[in-house]
Amino acid sequence: MAKPGKSATKRRGKAPKVAAVAEMEQMFRSGDGLVFFDNNGLTVKQVSELRSSLRENKVAVKVAKNTLIKLALKNAGYDVAGLEPFLVGPTVVAVGLEDPISPAKGVMKFLKDNEEARLSVKGGIVGEELLDAAGVDKLAQMPGREEMIARMLGSMNAPAQNMAYVLNACVSQFVWGLSAYQRKLEGEGQAAA
Repeated sequence: MAKPGKSATKRRGKAPKVAAVAEMEQMFRSGDGLVFFDNNGLTVKQVSELRSSLRENKVAVKVAKNTLIKLALKNAGYDVAGLEPFLVGPTVVAVGLEDPISPAKGVMKFLKDNEEARLSVKGGIVGEELLDAAGVDKLAQMPGREEMIARMLGSMNAPAQNMAYVLNACVSQFVWGLSAYQRKLEGEGQAAA
């Protein structure tokens, strides 16, 4: 029976918290690139749009208590020193599952597309580097993994393409010269006749 003035609520106990920490720990271990943000002031529709757009970009999203996030990060091998400014108030963590830049890109794109949204970026982690909100913004402006691979392949392919153009130009010039010489001979042959 509940005490006077207290509601009769069920205590959850420790098991759900342990499970939440284990789930986040696994997410942090399997992912790369974290962004911490506050979703206070977002409508339910905006939160749904944000989550679905992040999921499309292979980004996992988790809302949890700051102490549980900190414990999961520590268990996953992250250095939690200096995380206190990020873990104040309501916190949402976005974790890149394939690309460390994708959480920053996804959150910043959502902010740009939804200017009325009152979402605030707290900071992030890439590798072992802590980033403030400005650092997350700069990270979002970097090219993603796929774009960097495409650029690298393009730059590796450029010398071969240039060589092909030069060789093709040499052959074309030679053929053009031969046809000009043939026309000259035909012209001399007609003049002599």
